[in-house]
Amino acid sequence: MAASGGPSYRVKRRPDFDNLRRTLLRQGPPGPVPWIELFADPGTIQELLGEKIGWHSILLAEAGDVPSRRRFSWRGRDALNLILRFCYENGYDYVWAWTGLAFPRDNYLEAADTASVENLPGGSRLWQDESRGPIQSWADFEAYPWPVAERISYRAVEYLNGVVPEGMKISVNLGGIFENSSWLMGLESFSYALADQPELVAAICQRVGELTAAAAAHAVSIDNVGMIFLGDDLGYATGTLISPAVLREHIFPHHRRLVEVAHAGGKLALLHSCGNLARVMDEIIDLGFDGKHSFEDKIMPVEKVCRLWGDRIAILGGVDMDLLGRGSEDEVRRRTREILQSCAAAGTGYCLGTGNSVANYLPAGNYLAMLEEGRRWNREQFA
Repeated sequence: MAASGGPSYRVKRRPDFDNLRRTLLRQGPPGPVPWIELFADPGTIQELLGEKIGWHSILLAEAGDVPSRRRFSWRGRDALNLILRFCYENGYDYVWAWTGLAFPRDNYLEAADTASVENLPGGSRLWQDESRGPIQSWADFEAYPWPVAERISYRAVEYLNGVVPEGMKISVNLGGIFENSSWLMGLESFSYALADQPELVAAICQRVGELTAAAAAHAVSIDNVGMIFLGDDLGYATGTLISPAVLREHIFPHHRRLVEVAHAGGKLALLHSCGNLARVMDEIIDLGFDGKHSFEDKIMPVEKVCRLWGDRIAILGGVDMDLLGRGSEDEVRRRTREILQSCAAAGTGYCLGTGNSVANYLPAGNYLAMLEEGRRWNREQFA
């Protein structure tokens, strides 16, 4: 059944966010393994649902946004209905959404997208230009058009709040403190400024952190929001992008605040962060996050992550993106089964998903094979 004003669904199921919550909190009794993703790419959603919507709907921006190929917003009603259908029909117990908080910038690089499924109109892919950013000095900081907390839009979350099916909740994706702060300078300038302009770095991180906390506080007050999902990539293949000492000083205090905001509102708090975070994983856990997402086999297979930290925090996803992108469906099924047998044996504390997101370069058959193997596992264990 579709909620009033929401999409119609081609399948019928009973979403169970309570089971997802129990799993994330590592509480008993054992139950089916839920699915988890930070998001799926627009092109992937449209391909898998077999429904195309015009870019005019995708470019329906939040108040204050300027629609463009570089800054687009999947917050139009048609797009939100499509995302909701994707989540519901593929077995997720939540739908992802975003607030209108954005930090305007134009330091992007553009290249052709070689994936067969188009995301941006014209087949482009955008990359972060780490050599520059809109803030390089105190004068830039003062002149920058900082968002106003009271004017942040929540239209996407509020719309979904009224149409999510019974048993589903909303995951509110928030941009990261480190990501947004470093992007405003460009990582190269940010790194130099840690030595040359430390007060400016501190001010940028503080302003980004305050605005993100304000957005989170409003979001968790909305009835059907079940969790916040902070996306803040802190690492690369062999370590953190900045030193643990800088993370402790400028980033982790804001992470802790976001966790406190979510928990005070009775919601869950999850962290998506790519890279090798082994040196700071204990500290991330101590911040209070309920789950950690994004794992890569060449850094540390998710089975080892579960062994090291799974008794203290929920471990999320971990089916390697390279395998999903280049492997066969049989290989994906075998690897998914291996992960489930190791990580999901306790029936709590692990959610199945990709190692990063449902990207437009992943063959649809591989993604669906992962989910099908998860359903098979659940039938065998909990039928």
